[in-house]
Amino acid sequence: MIEQLRRWVALKDERQKQILQLIDEKNFLKVSEASKLMNVTPMTIRRDLLDLEKQGVIERIHGGAKKKTKERFTELSHSEKREMNIEAKRHVAKKAAELIEDDDTVFIGAGTTTELIYDYLQATHVKVITNSLSIFDRFKGDPTYDLILIGGKLRERTGSFIGYFTRKLMQEIKVQKSFIGTNGIMDGRITTADEEESVVQQIILNNSQNRYIVADHSKFGVEAFQVICNADEVTAIITDKELPEEFEAFYRSQCQIIN
Repeated sequence: MIEQLRRWVALKDERQKQILQLIDEKNFLKVSEASKLMNVTPMTIRRDLLDLEKQGVIERIHGGAKKKTKERFTELSHSEKREMNIEAKRHVAKKAAELIEDDDTVFIGAGTTTELIYDYLQATHVKVITNSLSIFDRFKGDPTYDLILIGGKLRERTGSFIGYFTRKLMQEIKVQKSFIGTNGIMDGRITTADEEESVVQQIILNNSQNRYIVADHSKFGVEAFQVICNADEVTAIITDKELPEEFEAFYRSQCQIIN
């Protein structure tokens, strides 16, 4: 019985790989066409397409399926992003703050969600490292925290430091937890709008014991310019309760989802 189940799963996986390959080649695949090519019933193909849609890799349409349409990404300014999805961002920030414990050394990256972490922090004697001016402004003057700002070339759009000097300093830092924002999460990839910011984020993620991506539900299904890392390389994605079920199911197979 167990061996039969294994064979069934293997056949299903192979069939779905073929379906994805056909859709990739043709951009659109009819249920009837796939049924004939693979010598299985149309109902089997429909179930496969439903599974693949739940994973976020295709879009089902009448009579078949097509490639998933990527939402076009436009980078907004820091001030513009502050006004969007405020309640969701507060929820995510609170969940992130709950992960920070007394005496932790943490890195908090730039972002309109990450800058809200300060509002919910209960831990004391925390060393906070950042390359973000907005994060620095939130923590400065509070003796509860040991604050370190990593300098370099300022990227005005996000208020974060990037470039050679930032990378050089970041390579020397080891932290217990890092909290990184993102512009989009698509097909298992965490992305950002700027390649230099991406390099800085990659360095600190590699130097972190625990790697957290901070992203409200609106970031899922969106792909920005540069890949930071894959979802299966992080400890968890911290998000909110409005994350659609199909995204949650897919990403729970990659990493922990905290919402």
